[in-house]
Amino acid sequence: MSTRRGEEGIALVITLLVMTILLIMGSAFMSISSTETLIAINERNRLQAYHLAEAGAERAIAELNANSGYQGTTPAGADVNLGPGSYRVDVCPPRCSPPAITAPADPDQRILIAMGCVRNCGPGSAQTRVEMVAERRSQFPFGLLALNLIELDGDGAQVDSYDSALGDYGGTNTGSAGHVHSNNRILLKSNNIINGNAELGAGAVEYTGAGNVITGTVTPGATPYSVVTDISYPPPGGYMTGVNPPAAYNGATYDLTVGAGQTVTLSPGTYSFNKITIGANGKLAVSGPVTIYMTGQLLAGTGAVVNTSKLPTDLTIFSSKTGADAMLFDEGTGEFYGGIYALNGEVEFQNAVSQPVGWKIFGAIVAKEVDIESKARFHYDLALARASGPAARFGPVAGTWREVFSP
Repeated sequence: MSTRRGEEGIALVITLLVMTILLIMGSAFMSISSTETLIAINERNRLQAYHLAEAGAERAIAELNANSGYQGTTPAGADVNLGPGSYRVDVCPPRCSPPAITAPADPDQRILIAMGCVRNCGPGSAQTRVEMVAERRSQFPFGLLALNLIELDGDGAQVDSYDSALGDYGGTNTGSAGHVHSNNRILLKSNNIINGNAELGAGAVEYTGAGNVITGTVTPGATPYSVVTDISYPPPGGYMTGVNPPAAYNGATYDLTVGAGQTVTLSPGTYSFNKITIGANGKLAVSGPVTIYMTGQLLAGTGAVVNTSKLPTDLTIFSSKTGADAMLFDEGTGEFYGGIYALNGEVEFQNAVSQPVGWKIFGAIVAKEVDIESKARFHYDLALARASGPAARFGPVAGTWREVFSP
């Protein structure tokens, strides 16, 4: 009997030890599980705070594109509720503190400081700050930018670059930055040269003849370039002062006409026309920076000179005309200096018939379709790549984005 009682005592002790071990292990597992849950919650909150801050920065860029004077969420320090938390944004300048940040020297740049918070932005909440530099991008980021088609149609057209800030085209002021981009396809016929890179979207580079050369990198399947479409066109006739001679435009339809061999001068400013017609050997002169909005066709005859200042930065033409030949530069020769923005139509420089060189184009073109025909010479002015305007937009500067964790 005593032996059995001893065995029962040992069994009880062993049972208590096992239960104690199981209790300790269970407590440990519960503690680990609780810790892992807290870690997962904290990570979720951190990610949500990050995305809230990023959303605030993206909203700030959109606001800057609507109003370049945007300062950030108002009043300063106020939170904007979104999803599981909120965000706040400061734009420097003018709001460079807090936190203390030095404003960029470039007037086309802004520093964005966006704070994302889960629950609230008080002590103990999950917070993340995103900082980046946004820059106003040129409305002419490429020499040729087409939404549908870039066509070097014919034989012997050439594309290259120069910088009008350094002087006239030629000599050492020539370059291989005549970059082109089509959101769809590029078509080259015979003996055409693109001295630069070629990017294209869903379509392909089509070679229909021999002797075509692209000196830079060809990038198929490139991301379609997003252009500004919300251009505000004043009604024709709204801005007509400074036209010399005054008889150069029709007061009823507001068509600007330059007769064959004649010269019409536009003073610096903004103009709104229906059609523009420049006769053979006619000259459209500008005496300073001019912006033109037009709703009808631009037609320039052979031998015409559009912008006698020969500074592409002095002339920008916005056209809302749709379809083929929205801007037509007639067969032969001529000179054009400026930027063209025609999202709905085709810009066409026609063939040189018997001349060794056709149209000489200095500047940049954004259009639905660009058709540059035989013997034309297109020179992308890099000064336009640095210029802003009504179609310029803010965007983040590569390499400036950073995430800052807040306590």
